[in-house]
Amino acid sequence: MSVAIRGLGAVCAIGHDLPSLARAVRAGEHGLGPVRHFDVAPFAPVSLGGCVNDGAGCVAWAVRAVREAFLASGVEAAPARIAVVAGTTEGDDHDIPGVARAVAAALGARGPQLTLSTACTSSANAIGLGKDLLDRGDADVVVAGGAERLAKEMYAGFHRLGVLAVEPCRPFGDAFGTTLGEGAGFVVLTREAGDARAHLAGYGLSSDAWHETSPEPRGAGVARAIEGALRDARLAPAAIDYVNAHGTGTAANDDAEWRGVTAALGARAAEVPISASKSLLGHAQGAAGVLELIVGLLCAAEGTVPPTLRVGRGRPGGPPDPVATERPRPHHARAWLSSSAAFGGANAVLCVQAEPAPSAPRARRPVVIAGLGRAEVPAGARREDARWPELAGLDPRGTDPSGRACCVAATRALADAGLKVSGALRDRAGVFAGATRVSPESVEAYRASIERGGLARCSAAAFARLVLHGPTGLVSRRLALRGPTTTLAGGGLAGMLAVAYAARTLAHRDDADVMLALGFDERRVGERDGEGADEPEGAACVALRVGGDGPRVLGVGLTGPNDREGAVARALADAGRSRCEVTAWRVEEAAEHAPSLASAALVAEAAEAARAGGLIVVALADDAAACALVIGEES
Repeated sequence: MSVAIRGLGAVCAIGHDLPSLARAVRAGEHGLGPVRHFDVAPFAPVSLGGCVNDGAGCVAWAVRAVREAFLASGVEAAPARIAVVAGTTEGDDHDIPGVARAVAAALGARGPQLTLSTACTSSANAIGLGKDLLDRGDADVVVAGGAERLAKEMYAGFHRLGVLAVEPCRPFGDAFGTTLGEGAGFVVLTREAGDARAHLAGYGLSSDAWHETSPEPRGAGVARAIEGALRDARLAPAAIDYVNAHGTGTAANDDAEWRGVTAALGARAAEVPISASKSLLGHAQGAAGVLELIVGLLCAAEGTVPPTLRVGRGRPGGPPDPVATERPRPHHARAWLSSSAAFGGANAVLCVQAEPAPSAPRARRPVVIAGLGRAEVPAGARREDARWPELAGLDPRGTDPSGRACCVAATRALADAGLKVSGALRDRAGVFAGATRVSPESVEAYRASIERGGLARCSAAAFARLVLHGPTGLVSRRLALRGPTTTLAGGGLAGMLAVAYAARTLAHRDDADVMLALGFDERRVGERDGEGADEPEGAACVALRVGGDGPRVLGVGLTGPNDREGAVARALADAGRSRCEVTAWRVEEAAEHAPSLASAALVAEAAEAARAGGLIVVALADDAAACALVIGEES
């Protein structure tokens, strides 16, 4: 069912609040100018960014945006029924869950506080997950969006990849290159329409399974995400009136995206306007999806679509109507798409409708835990002692310990399940993961490259792995799994949350039939070798499929911080079971070390026990959320 978009809030290069942003969009103004908050001399002649320039960081912007959105929404709810879902690549000072934590504190929200970190699709994915939380009854109000601050290390990495433009970017235009940006945006979602600005009808996720930083050239991943969004919204391609494209301005991205839009929408693609808001805002990375959605919503409210500035002569083979105007153009969009793409091959597409679209709920599909796999280096053991034959043929120079462990655990889980994913099933097999931190080894390699050669000669290979989603993308490429993909960030139960999200995706959607759910952790740099390595590291994987023999995920419960009992009650209700039927309980504290690995491993252990029969309840909680699963045979 669609959910109402009730409030908007934004801080970006062309507006530090919603009224100023609306005025700038209406006037066709852009915010792409010289970067001032760090020295861009090493990157000459590149010097531009879409910067906020107020001296604050992304957490402060997020709090401002969410307060504005919540006040504008006029909604009221008990604090325990307000959830927060935030997306970011790095947060402030690499504290990825810090955005969600700060937003929840600012609102006094006590529902689940979830963080998605899939680079430039983070905030779009966060909004999609927010819809799921409402659909499943986990909250009455969801505040969803994202935030990102443009840091010099990130600027250096994109510069080294050779994708930054000397002049302001020209999406779908006659010159190539992107302009980075920053900012924050949040939307308030509810089940009740109320005084809604619009309605989120559906969303879709996919993996290119192609390359760390380059899109699949045919746009097949974008097409699958669009198709997933349309299926979720129960709309045909002919219903789409407009597309707000990811449109970075780079040659590879724009061409691939247009091919993907054409593949998904068919003849309709040439009939609708397709514009790119990065020509106004710059590429705000983890906040890009939500800010571009907000720009589209502001224009839709006035019966217009945003312009694409500086298209010039256009691009051969590009969209026939890139809205190459200086100001928004009149056009009534009843249903439209907002598209995002990211490092690691992650794609996310949102589908928006002007009016609510009530629909009957889909039949719930049975979700079976088909296979389990682990790849661990115990505390005190040397990493080099782990000999994993599943890595044959994988060049270790292009990977990190997190990615290698995930590949091994995923391969073992598929083998344990007896699943051979090939042919058309590859498009319907996805990878969800939860992790505590970005690979310390890749972070250190990137820093070392800057120390050796300076910012302008940093390691592009190490930079490409500086996203939490990197190992997830590696698994997708290694196993050619092109279905939905995402990565959750957290300190206590991210691995279990990945299993829960994957199980719900299979149960309540129809764009995937197999999901791998991973939890992974990597030792800190100072503890990575020898007897001093007092942290375990590695990955645990749960392979899920629709139907078949084996223990099933019968119920999922998700509640707010440290509310294990509430999560257990919701999971049992979801499963239609009572406490007296439970034969074993695994209600534990979050692990101090390698918590994402440990939380996924806890689910795997419960599933192993359930293979012998009985009904198992497994639950964990931390300061962000509580999650419980009911695992057993169908009664």
